Amino acid sequence: MRSATLFVIAVGALLGAGIAESQNRTDAALTGVVKSAEEGQMEGVLVSAKPAGGTITVTVVSDKEGRYAFPANSLKPGKYNIAIRAIGYDAPSSGLTAAVGDKTTALDIQLSKTVDLASQLSSAEWLMSVPGTEEQKDALYTCIECHTAAPIVKSTYDASGWMATLVRMRNYSPQSTLTSPILLPYRNGARAKDAEFAQYLSSINLSSRSKWDFAFKTLPRPSGADTKVIITEYDLPRADRQPHDVVVDAKGMVWYEDFALPLVGRMDPSNGQVKEWDLPELKPGYPEGSLDLELDRDGNPWIARVFQAGITKFDKTTEKATSWTIPAEYNTAHTRTAFLAVAPQGFVWINDSTGRRMNKLDPATGKIESYPTFTGWTRPEIDYGVGQKGPKPLGHLVYGIGVDTKGTGIFADRAGSNIGTIDAETGKVELYPTPSVNSGPRRMHVDSQGHVWFAENYAFKLALFDTKTKQFQEWADPTPWDAPYDLVCDKDGYLWTGGMTTDLITRFNPKTGQFFKYLLPNLGVNVRRVDVDDSQTHPVFWVGENHLAKIAKIQPLE
Repeated sequence: MRSATLFVIAVGALLGAGIAESQNRTDAALTGVVKSAEEGQMEGVLVSAKPAGGTITVTVVSDKEGRYAFPANSLKPGKYNIAIRAIGYDAPSSGLTAAVGDKTTALDIQLSKTVDLASQLSSAEWLMSVPGTEEQKDALYTCIECHTAAPIVKSTYDASGWMATLVRMRNYSPQSTLTSPILLPYRNGARAKDAEFAQYLSSINLSSRSKWDFAFKTLPRPSGADTKVIITEYDLPRADRQPHDVVVDAKGMVWYEDFALPLVGRMDPSNGQVKEWDLPELKPGYPEGSLDLELDRDGNPWIARVFQAGITKFDKTTEKATSWTIPAEYNTAHTRTAFLAVAPQGFVWINDSTGRRMNKLDPATGKIESYPTFTGWTRPEIDYGVGQKGPKPLGHLVYGIGVDTKGTGIFADRAGSNIGTIDAETGKVELYPTPSVNSGPRRMHVDSQGHVWFAENYAFKLALFDTKTKQFQEWADPTPWDAPYDLVCDKDGYLWTGGMTTDLITRFNPKTGQFFKYLLPNLGVNVRRVDVDDSQTHPVFWVGENHLAKIAKIQPLE
């Protein structure tokens, strides 16, 4: 939702990992009760504190009594802006002030019912609200999982206007934003079902009406255990940053690459300070952003350069970049090296998603061996137990790769709904169909036991593939249209993912089946890659806010 900004004197920056140990109200730096005329004391309201002129925001959530509390070790005296997030409500437009010093400061907040609910809806809530068939909503989902639904439903294009817009959008790279479109180096035209889709889009926007004639459906506010969390957000240097992958190294430093810009950055969580380095151009005239960032055993970032048709290693000690490109015979206008995996043996797997090849790089010699990934493969027929036998052929598209301790490459076949393996010595490929048809496996983490944790982006499930037994497990995400992108397992056995369309961070206990849903403070975050820091007493979750130029840390309080 749209955050309302209030002004508060005093509060401070988040310091130390001990913040998650307690939320004792008698030891709070700032506390109060959130109320409204309609509900009285309100549970599940996000209250955020950001120092004036600062770059770090701390957020807590009100409990069932409407009380929020910033633990004393989370805040320092100073001047702060306060924002709230509560679907259906706005904070006072006049703003509030408070003085927080060495003792607890009380600040109650009175909310009012919003008059503009549409501006608070997440993309998932728009999908829940708009009319349409399953096929129509699936098509809309493919447009807004990476972007946002608001410009579509608020537009005034009629069907003919949408026909032109669909072709125009198809010729921008995925890294594009409304304020910074990036043209592809080749041209795409209209598709067979464009007219049908254009008619549907014009039926749900404002092309023939002054307001929507369907009811808005919203997700519930956090409640119970979902309110027991502290979220810290770190601003990046400029608003045009798109931190796609965020990874924490062994020293607790946070590394990121940019989806649209040729850079790699490092953020120090102790003070929020950021340093960035430019990456070299590999393919002039092609989009310059990156998609995948992985750390080698020395903690050096390796970055997949996508349209630049290569990868770059950044040496964090010398601050020098070294790059390799795909062999010339496979380097076409459509080549996309979107993902990589650094093997314990020192070589690097690189995929070419468009050319359907896996490439094995020896960094010492620069030699690259290329293997076709899907030659001769079709998805076998499987009885899915619902009176239907697969497959539903969608072709093949690698979207995420990993590597096990033996150097075996592992990849997610997003379009074909397979998990694949490729032998490091022979290049032999094996495909293992996911239990769910059209699951859309997307990104992955491979642990030391050979467990492949991955998100099923189309089926809205969390999944495990055991490379030893070749068996799958799946768990359905209970949130409608949550769109999990990546999945990681922490040292305590909890699974973590983020919803691309909901602004929700999911923590799941596969032993008990309990889901925790932590709402992020801002609308339209667009979560992508996820990571967990297991070096502390309690695991800490990290993610980039891809559309908001922020990095977020999530710390459960229980």
